[in-house]
Amino acid sequence: MSFDLRYNLKHIGDIFIGAVQKTADSAMQCSRGVFLTYDIKQLQCKKQRVSREIGERVSSLVNEGNTDISRDAVLAELIAKLNGIEKEIADHEAERSTMVNPFKTKKPACECTTTCEEKE
Repeated sequence: MSFDLRYNLKHIGDIFIGAVQKTADSAMQCSRGVFLTYDIKQLQCKKQRVSREIGERVSSLVNEGNTDISRDAVLAELIAKLNGIEKEIADHEAERSTMVNPFKTKKPACECTTTCEEKE
């Protein structure tokens, strides 16, 4: 569509609303990235704290004379908690990396390109 002053003047409200919506969407996307980064930092601190608790528990079990630490319920619970935290960190980092650079994510090819390649 070519530049039409009359059309633009009639639809100035729609144009303004579109511009405001784009700005708001961009701001929300940026804030989501900031929140993800903050959550990752908090989860890393939590991971360090749980790792320290695991080390303290293993140390106390060894000092008590328990050589079979694999049967300790508290230690198993701490390790499960650590695994959950690591999974959350990985999920947050994956989401943040797709937000930061959406072109890095590998998207599956459509059926058209695969059938065209097979014909050649």
